[in-house]
Amino acid sequence: MKTIFLIILIIASGLTVKSQSVFSLGPKVGYNSYSLTDNMDSVKSSIQNSFQIGAFIRVGSKVYFQPEANYQVEKSTVDKSIGLSILSQDVTLKSIKIPALIGVKLINGSVFNLRIFAGPAFNYILEKKINPAALSELWPIYSVDDLKNSTWSVQMGAGMDVLFLTLDVRYEMGIDNTYSGNSDLNMKNNMFNVSLGIKLF
Repeated sequence: MKTIFLIILIIASGLTVKSQSVFSLGPKVGYNSYSLTDNMDSVKSSIQNSFQIGAFIRVGSKVYFQPEANYQVEKSTVDKSIGLSILSQDVTLKSIKIPALIGVKLINGSVFNLRIFAGPAFNYILEKKINPAALSELWPIYSVDDLKNSTWSVQMGAGMDVLFLTLDVRYEMGIDNTYSGNSDLNMKNNMFNVSLGIKLF
């Protein structure tokens, strides 16, 4: 995945040099809706909502490259059926997410543009919390050590700019298994995000 990330950076640099040079940056805030998927019939998760705040840089004209750095809080509730009982556990991850997106402007006006984009995202987890901390030895997420410190995902979506405002709607699909414990559980964090940014330049 790191090799793919490097290749995308090289391609994006070449594309932006060939296109008309345009540079913008600014802050952004977003609303996230998370869904934790797994491969076990006994384990189910519910969608939870949270937020993110960060900044972006956009380089390019018709074709552009957009790296970002976003602080976000991911929350999920995981339920496991054990006989007639259901155990519930809240999982909270605070992290820095760094997407590297390549986009194309379908409409490229001076006042309004319409864009599509896609690219990888690296997620470095700053803080992990599970509540209750341990339900029983039968529960797959027995401690925060059962969760990885970093993961990779892929983002894709569409956006539009009106004057200095930039609005993105994107879907993120987890690639890595977030779980690193001893059971066969395979957990991937998927996300729907809506964000609003301000272009300062």
